[in-house]
Amino acid sequence: MQTENKYKWSRNTEEKNLSLLPPCSRESNIGHQQLYWSHPRKSGQGSRSCRVCSNRHHLIRKYSLNMCCQCFHQYAKDIGFIKLD
Repeated sequence: MQTENKYKWSRNTEEKNLSLLPPCSRESNIGHQQLYWSHPRKSGQGSRSCRVCSNRHHLIRKYSLNMCCQCFHQYAKDIGFIKLD
């Protein structure tokens, strides 16, 4: 018994071969620069950064400081925070 093949393969044209691929792999002309950092950053750790050094780690958001802990320790006296005994 022979099974019928619904796809006809042709080595001459690439269009027929591309039509068998899913749509995401057909559109291969999207470059790295268009995809890099293209996901929207509205919330989460990737959307916030330190207002002093633009660091994204160890962020203090309390009282809308939005500073990393290293910058906070550096500028705490200038901001008006005092260290209690």
